[in-house]
Amino acid sequence: MANIFSRMGSDASLFRNEAALAPDYLPDAILHREAQVKEIAYAVSPATRGRKPQNAIVIGPPGTGKTCCCRHVLSQLAEYSGRSLPIYINCWEYTTRHAVLTKVAEALGQAMPRRGIATDEILARIAEIVKNTDRILVVVLDEVDRLLASSESKVLYDLTRAQEVFSARVGVIGVTNDAQALAKLDNRIRSSLASVPVNFEAYTPAQLKDILRERAKLALADGVLTEEVIPLCAAFGARAGGDARIAIECLRRAAQLAESEGLSQVTAQHVRAAYPQPAQLRAEGALASLGDGERALVQMLKEKGELSSGQIEAIFEKSGMATDRSVRNYIARLESLGLIETEEIEGGRGKSRLVRLRLSG
Repeated sequence: MANIFSRMGSDASLFRNEAALAPDYLPDAILHREAQVKEIAYAVSPATRGRKPQNAIVIGPPGTGKTCCCRHVLSQLAEYSGRSLPIYINCWEYTTRHAVLTKVAEALGQAMPRRGIATDEILARIAEIVKNTDRILVVVLDEVDRLLASSESKVLYDLTRAQEVFSARVGVIGVTNDAQALAKLDNRIRSSLASVPVNFEAYTPAQLKDILRERAKLALADGVLTEEVIPLCAAFGARAGGDARIAIECLRRAAQLAESEGLSQVTAQHVRAAYPQPAQLRAEGALASLGDGERALVQMLKEKGELSSGQIEAIFEKSGMATDRSVRNYIARLESLGLIETEEIEGGRGKSRLVRLRLSG
């Protein structure tokens, strides 16, 4: 019997480069965001002249190009100036002051033990290295509101005031979906971080069509899309609030479905069949981005069904995997992503929370 993969055929792919439809793909040109790219680049441009970059706050709805534009500017900066050190940090992954500063120190080439070193010591090491090497840091803190949710915003003070306190030149770009994020900051941090606000509006249907056509040229073979595919994917992205990620993911899934059926074209029928609900898509993306502790908690809930917060803390404590504070951070993140739900209950030591999965994925 022939091998199952040989029966699928080696030349039947509709894709030229499927990676061009991936969420983390960074295109050479970012359509309809030229003004925002220039604003971010202008804020960090002093680093190319040996001066402290300006701090900035990048604000806009999900899927409007904020992360893509910031990563693009960092890439261009690294290519242009060897003196500056661009550092990208996703605050869903690095949720504490200690974790963020450890990431910065590692980017500077400092080997850092995971435990046993005080956060202030890490900060002092960063300041020393920056001064001794004459490096200028540009730190992008994506999903910066996560630090506010877990009461870890002191790291923003550490970084935005580094020149005053340690004579270290550091520029910070905070990225958030929350238009009210600045209001939650300490006045000193707010005034510094908001020195350059960069606003991102939702994409229009016409803009989404342009983005999809450009990605399709890179990702798909010529002639595989029927006429209605791009407008329909754009319409789904517009319905989700002008979210380009959802529009692009819709196109990717539709092409995968057509290919799995052995067809040579993607049709509107494939788009409708493949269209993910926005909440589902974001949850799947969230699952892919979870850290080890959060994954362990999800697996725990899959096996147990539901647990009280006290039971979860006890399990993590017994295994030595995390502190009670880390567990509370895990629960807060998973709940904000819609992966779990919690319910207040009366526990042995007062109020507790019952935690259960919302998704089986």
